[in-house]
Amino acid sequence: MTDLKLDLTRLGGFVADTDHDGVPEETWTFGRLLLLDSLGALIGGLRYPAVQEMGRTLAIADEEAAAVPFAWTTVLGAAATWLDADSGGSFHPAGARLPPVPTAHPAPHVLPALLHAVTRGPVDDDAAITAFVLGCEVGLRFGVGTSLRPGLHPHGVHGPIAAAVAMSAVTGADAGRVVRAVERSGSLPLAATLAVPMHGGTVRNVWTGLGAYYGSLAAATAGDSAGAEGALDALYDGVVATDADVDEITGGLGERWRVRDSYVKPYACARWVHPTLDALRIALADAGGPAPSDIVAVEVETFAFAASLDTRGAESDLHARFSIPRCVASVVVDGRLDAEGFLPERFDRPDVEMLVDRVHLREVPEFSAALPQRRPARVTVRTISGAWTAEVPNARGNPDSALTVDEIVEKFLGNVGPFLPRDVLDPVIDTLTGVDARGSGGTSLRDLALAVRVQVSAAS
Repeated sequence: MTDLKLDLTRLGGFVADTDHDGVPEETWTFGRLLLLDSLGALIGGLRYPAVQEMGRTLAIADEEAAAVPFAWTTVLGAAATWLDADSGGSFHPAGARLPPVPTAHPAPHVLPALLHAVTRGPVDDDAAITAFVLGCEVGLRFGVGTSLRPGLHPHGVHGPIAAAVAMSAVTGADAGRVVRAVERSGSLPLAATLAVPMHGGTVRNVWTGLGAYYGSLAAATAGDSAGAEGALDALYDGVVATDADVDEITGGLGERWRVRDSYVKPYACARWVHPTLDALRIALADAGGPAPSDIVAVEVETFAFAASLDTRGAESDLHARFSIPRCVASVVVDGRLDAEGFLPERFDRPDVEMLVDRVHLREVPEFSAALPQRRPARVTVRTISGAWTAEVPNARGNPDSALTVDEIVEKFLGNVGPFLPRDVLDPVIDTLTGVDARGSGGTSLRDLALAVRVQVSAAS
């Protein structure tokens, strides 16, 4: 522990004073792509029956007029992480620790509140994108600038701050109100543990929804003068985190954009699984795309924590997303891993089940020692005709190996599937991938949010 003193006044001024023209071009471009990717993950999650049942349980169709809708933010927050396809995270500097130190995933906490806000007032696409980028920026700074206690999970911990910042930005809050919103939201962390999702506990997804709600509530009630001064200093310097870096959290605001260090996930599963899937796809291509029935074994050599993800992943779709054997088998059969792969009607497919038992994992100590700079994986595909091996130093999607715009659009459309029609999706794709036209005053995100509301209400 240290004597932590956060200067939230500077952070409040940064959020209050930054409009769309204040976001650098490179950050704006990436922020739009991250928003598109995050929307796809959220809408893909809404395709799952368990999420729709949650909407019915919380009577989501009956609360449209609420200023801070509990059911909407909770259900959409859960949907946003249901696929484990949400991007916008970055690995913590202490990422070699076991259990690892996961960093914040602010985007799925920000989106539910933002989608509600754009349906309630005159919020154009520029304002929505700016609020999204600011929420993710501040959320990531808290995530990278603090080390969670061993065994904790970040969903619902840093996320309320990200949601509060985004809501403050989209409603035009002044600096003082932003500070109070951050103080209040930051004093509402959940006791979220990493072991829960690793064992298939889908309550992990509800943590995100609750984080989105707490952040929205903090922003909405920050108009009075009562704050929570000192709460963040105590929480992030000993209660939920073991240490904090003040400069990482509040230094260089507007000059150094942490959101640009984010990765974008190619696959709908835990990020630790991704190096294996990248190496697998290379080996499969080298082998000429063998039929699943021709594969005798898939041997995975990787770093320690990834090698521990060796269950069959049969407890739930989230359990599957933390199972290298299940994810490998799905990619072999489908050639991809998106929302469709683990839908209930596709979960227990015989060809996938057969391959799960043919995947074998082991740790390579040199690979474990390479963390956190590298997270290597080596995969050997053995068929009745021979063996093919491929190795990668890191998963694709990091800033130095970014996905192309076409890949992000393909992932977005694959996750959304039939949930929304193309006449709703195409304007959003154009807004978030096209030539920068800041100040155009478009409303494609509002139209999308309204369409989502109609579909969610109908399903609930």
